[in-house]
Amino acid sequence: MHKCVSVKCRIRCLIKRKCNCLPGKHSLPVHFREIIEYLGPTFIKFGQLLSLRPDVIPEEYCTELRKLQKEVPNFPFKEVRKIIETEFNKPLQEIFSSFDKKPIAAASIAQVHIAQLRNGKKVAVKVLRSNVQNVIEQDIRLMVKVAELLEAHVQETRPFRPKRFIQEFKDWTMKELDFRNEARIMDEMRVVFKNDKLLKIPKVYWSLTSKKVVTMEYIEGAHINDTKGLQRLRINRRKLAVNGIRITVAQTLVHGIFHGDPHPGNILVLQGNSFGFLDFGIIGRVTERQRRKLSLYMIHLLQRDFDRAMIHILDLAETTDDSDLEGFKRKFIDILAACYGSVGNSSLSEAFFRAVIAGVPHRVYFPSDLVLLSKAFVTSESVCRNIYPQFSILTDAREPVEKTLKQQFTPIKTMKNLITNSLDYSELVEDLPIHTSRVLKLIEKGNVNVTISQKEFSGYMKEFHKVNNVRVIGTIIAALIVASGVTGFLQEGPMHMLSLSMIELYLALGLGVWLFMYMRNNRGEK
Repeated sequence: MHKCVSVKCRIRCLIKRKCNCLPGKHSLPVHFREIIEYLGPTFIKFGQLLSLRPDVIPEEYCTELRKLQKEVPNFPFKEVRKIIETEFNKPLQEIFSSFDKKPIAAASIAQVHIAQLRNGKKVAVKVLRSNVQNVIEQDIRLMVKVAELLEAHVQETRPFRPKRFIQEFKDWTMKELDFRNEARIMDEMRVVFKNDKLLKIPKVYWSLTSKKVVTMEYIEGAHINDTKGLQRLRINRRKLAVNGIRITVAQTLVHGIFHGDPHPGNILVLQGNSFGFLDFGIIGRVTERQRRKLSLYMIHLLQRDFDRAMIHILDLAETTDDSDLEGFKRKFIDILAACYGSVGNSSLSEAFFRAVIAGVPHRVYFPSDLVLLSKAFVTSESVCRNIYPQFSILTDAREPVEKTLKQQFTPIKTMKNLITNSLDYSELVEDLPIHTSRVLKLIEKGNVNVTISQKEFSGYMKEFHKVNNVRVIGTIIAALIVASGVTGFLQEGPMHMLSLSMIELYLALGLGVWLFMYMRNNRGEK
């Protein structure tokens, strides 16, 4: 039994950072979770988000807050019926041929029931708790005020940027309260993974979906920890674990959209060593630039080139004038040395996860989606080890990881990125006269006289175009050389004269000769 019988007592223990009321070293995290549970659905959602942000709170608190996902009491069936009938303006029996009164899952803002459509299809129906939106909106207003006070008056909280974190929580929660957003995410991921046999996404029934209700295909499968269920499906545990990492890498490095909370409760194992995802309330996105940087980061980790890996991870971060870059670099090298002490214990996900956490004390900040990605990657690897305890990415899944990395640097993709960059340069040139005009007006208001003739300006623009052309071609040459090196690293077997990496090198050499002739001819025109 807990000696802390009141919430007031638990809060006092947290403030003192000392507790004699509960046995064991995890007593303070337990207090923290219990206070959040007491404060209601908004704070439970907040705690669930915190559990995914080890850059904000210590890992032992994250672990304890994961328990908020369990044993949430369900709300009465008469409320469920009323919400569904109000949303679709029909009696429940006209919408579904059958509807189970007991939910199969209950969360802080919704619960899920099994039902059957009039055509006999089995579906899962997710229903929003009544009045939960008003409660959450009021609580978030209070959170915003508290965050403002903390950031203004408690200096120690500033590196964690509480105002920004609460704003992210507000944006995420408001989206989650409208189930049409989750339904659109499911549709998007179904399209992205339509040809992937390793992952199944539920189909949305839009005619029975609204702001407060979402009706989706019911997926039959077994949970990760259901040993008998996995045996019934004749699962090959090693193959299933490898497929799990394949799905994670495909989401993050290929498609740029990923499930942000892939814990065992949100995953089903299906026939054919494949998976099904549930609950799309937390979704992350990775831009194309971030995917390329992450790919290069992982390539250099595979090569154990820690210095180059550090360059690419810093490219993903946001720094300020007071960022301690040298301190972060030292910590980063220590992390990689620890994670890669031996090949058997090496972990791509752990190295990235710990680097992201290490950023905050040094005021090196990573975008929230990348923080979410680091946690999702670690969770996915943990799930794979739960399936197959001997699992290691670098031994069991190295081939599919390298194959995916190789796809990021094909000549076609590289050329596409270079064309996009060239268009950006061209747009800059086109906009230059407008921006120059604005600058000149500002200078004029400051009583500074600037005189330049049209002939001189045209000459400058001509030179700028020349330099711009040289930069674009130079960028293409550099990219082809990099692509050649990456392809050579990932290419199996000995290289030959017509190998992909050698062709890329020949193209770079040819463009280099052309660039030299172009620059020499332009010099002769002067």
